[in-house]
Amino acid sequence: MPIRLRHCAIGLLLAVGLWATAASAADAPPPRNLQATLDAHLAAINARDLDALLATVTRGDKLTLILPNGQVLDTREQFRQLHVDWFAEQDWRMRFQIHSVRELGDVGVALVKYESQTRQPDGAYQTRRSAWLSLVFAKESDGWRLVYDQNTVIPPTTP
Repeated sequence: MPIRLRHCAIGLLLAVGLWATAASAADAPPPRNLQATLDAHLAAINARDLDALLATVTRGDKLTLILPNGQVLDTREQFRQLHVDWFAEQDWRMRFQIHSVRELGDVGVALVKYESQTRQPDGAYQTRRSAWLSLVFAKESDGWRLVYDQNTVIPPTTP
């Protein structure tokens, strides 16, 4: 093949490759917004859906989770394992009330009040604890992802 024809063929292949890349990028859905990510995160907890939950958390190793008892977990793997164990339990449900959601550049903060409820022998649910959930999300290449999760117990009110 003459050198000039070879250069034309290489140029044509490069142009087609660039065009295909640009076309597929244009067809890709935009990153999910923060509110949608938060909604998916909370729904995954209520559904005990580990895969859906992990789709909302950082892909990196560092993820801070502070439990209601003050215990601190520092890694995505610890977060995952805690949820494997928790989701295996069938006697609870969570009631979430989103208080605020704020985007601050590449960081998003959500404040959620929740009631952790346990099923009683008669099938009714009783609130075990109320708490504030402070969730911090960061924009990663494919959308918003949880990087920090802190639970703060709300002391019961006395009459």
